[in-house]
Amino acid sequence: MKQKPKFATIFTDAENFHLVKDVGQLPYFMYKTEGYDAELICYRNNKDYPYLNEEVKGLKLTFIRDKGRFFYFELGIVAYLWINSKSIDVLNLFHFKKDHLLYLLIYKTLNPKGKAYIKLDMDILFFKDYNTFLYSKYSIKNYLLKGITKWIFKLTDIFSVETEEAKSYLLNVYPQLQNKLICVPNGVDSLYLDREIRLRSWEEKENIILTVGRIGTYQKNTELFLEALARVTLGNWKVYILGPVEEDFQNYIKQYFEKYPELKNSILFTGNINNRKALFEWYNRAKIFCLSSRFEGFPISFSEALYFGNYIISTPVSSSAHITDYGRFGKIVNQEAQSFANSVQESIADAYLSADRHEEIHQFAAAHFTWPHIIKIVSGKLKENA
Repeated sequence: MKQKPKFATIFTDAENFHLVKDVGQLPYFMYKTEGYDAELICYRNNKDYPYLNEEVKGLKLTFIRDKGRFFYFELGIVAYLWINSKSIDVLNLFHFKKDHLLYLLIYKTLNPKGKAYIKLDMDILFFKDYNTFLYSKYSIKNYLLKGITKWIFKLTDIFSVETEEAKSYLLNVYPQLQNKLICVPNGVDSLYLDREIRLRSWEEKENIILTVGRIGTYQKNTELFLEALARVTLGNWKVYILGPVEEDFQNYIKQYFEKYPELKNSILFTGNINNRKALFEWYNRAKIFCLSSRFEGFPISFSEALYFGNYIISTPVSSSAHITDYGRFGKIVNQEAQSFANSVQESIADAYLSADRHEEIHQFAAAHFTWPHIIKIVSGKLKENA
């Protein structure tokens, strides 16, 4: 019997919740639909990983010992690669990190035919800032970073970014990546959703505006969202704000409702939603999803909202154009309260949203932002480079 090729994702910080994000979904679907023997390698960061029992059943989780660090390098990874590199057909790493150079050198030295894949998984602003830093002044540090970048590019067979804008930018700056760079957005597990959740029809949905995230953090810019809502005539619409609230943001919320007491019954904070089915049911009920972040890579909440047919209103973060199909399924607005308010007001107007638009949004998500579709991009590139 032919042995399955092995796909190994190394992400030492993986916790249970990572299993249903790209860190876990990428190796899981390489196993589930592409026929790989896939494993995720990490430290034991949680006592239990319950998502292994149902959401990613069949994915192997391999725990390594945390042996500390030597300069940038995690010795647990070094030891793992020294022992296992020869049996790994595809090594998958996340982010652009200096320590990857040593890991790639070990892997490629012990297994020259193996393929290395780095999912960059970051805001394109990182690379713009990184590139500006590299070429802003000539110093020993910059010279070394240029060398590290050059060798990581050489040792890696495939890179992926999450938007076409990021891909275009990197190819313009680093044309040597022309045959290595692909676009791999973050998606949803449509197999799980179709099995566990009954999608509501447009008629069953409610007049709900939703936002999800770590409420009150600098990144999420929740205050912009709230200030915009104060300028909207919500009528029979309700706004639900899902996620843990930062402790120092509680006072802002208190003062906000003192200033706008009429909004207390229209804007509701649910707190953190740990149950995934309960979270998905919120998307299922809602018609509009808002994101007011100052910066983002490709938040999974975008794909989740879109899959349930939610119309998107977002600030111009890296992935907003991609997820709205350049404004076809949402609005991209400036980080300014009145602009955001105008977009919300227009979107909740009678007859602006419809059953047809709801279905088009869902179909667009199903075709572009589900892992069974996305994983074929990765698998196809691996076969192309074989």
